[in-house]
Amino acid sequence: MNLNTHVKIILIETSSSANIGSSLRAMKTMSLSNLILVNPKEFPSSEVEALASNAKDLIKQVKVVDTLDEALEDIDFVVATSSRQRKVPWPCEELHTASPKIVGLAKTKKIGIMFGREDRGLTNEELQKSNLHIQIPANTDYPVLNLAMSVQVVCYQLYLDNLLPKPLKASELWDVPKAKSLHIQNLIKHFIDVAAQLEVYNKGNPRQIGSRIKRMFTRVGLDEMEVNFLRGFLAEIEKKLS
Repeated sequence: MNLNTHVKIILIETSSSANIGSSLRAMKTMSLSNLILVNPKEFPSSEVEALASNAKDLIKQVKVVDTLDEALEDIDFVVATSSRQRKVPWPCEELHTASPKIVGLAKTKKIGIMFGREDRGLTNEELQKSNLHIQIPANTDYPVLNLAMSVQVVCYQLYLDNLLPKPLKASELWDVPKAKSLHIQNLIKHFIDVAAQLEVYNKGNPRQIGSRIKRMFTRVGLDEMEVNFLRGFLAEIEKKLS
C-alpha cells in the first residue's frame, strides 16, 4: 500500500525553518510527501531549502493554513504526538503498538499526524481534537526529541510497518464509514450547546466536563450514521426546548 496517499504530517506553528526543511527530508526518505503547516513563523525560506537537501521538490507541495481546523478538514482519523500525559488522560499508545493500527486504518482512511511547537508542543485544545495520542519511548531522564527527529522516528515506524503489513482485526472492520474529525468536532459542539440549554452544563464553570465530553466522543470511534443519528437526536431536543 502507498501510505503517501492517505497520511499527512501536520506541523503546528513551527518556529524554526530548519525543522521544516529537516522534516521534509525525513518524510521523503520514508516515502511520504504530504506536509501541512499550520501558521508557521517563516515559510518558504532559504533555510528550508538548505535543510530539505534532496527533498526540495516537496517544498512546492506543502500546504500552508492558518488554523488547525483547516488542516483537519478532510482528515478521518487524527493522531497527536505528545511527550507527556495531561490532566485529563486521553487514549494513548507507544509508537510501536500504534503504528500498525495507523497503517491498517490508512488503507481506507485519511490520517493526520500532528506535531506541536518546538518549545511547548500541542495545547490541550489541540490534543482534544485527536482520536489517539502516541508517545515515542525514550530515556526517562531526558525523553525530549527535536521536532524533526520526532517526525523521522514516526515516519520510519510507519514505513517499517507498511513493509510488514498486519491484517486488521475483525473488530476494526465496520459496515459504515467512520466519521470525519470535523463531523465529530461539530457533534461535540452541538452536544455541549444542548447540555447548556438543559442547564446540566455550565460553560462558565466547566470543571473539565467539556474535556471529558470531547474525550468520550473521540475515543469511541463513531461512524457517520451514528453521528447523524446523534445530531438528529440533539436537534429534536432543541425543538422541544424552543
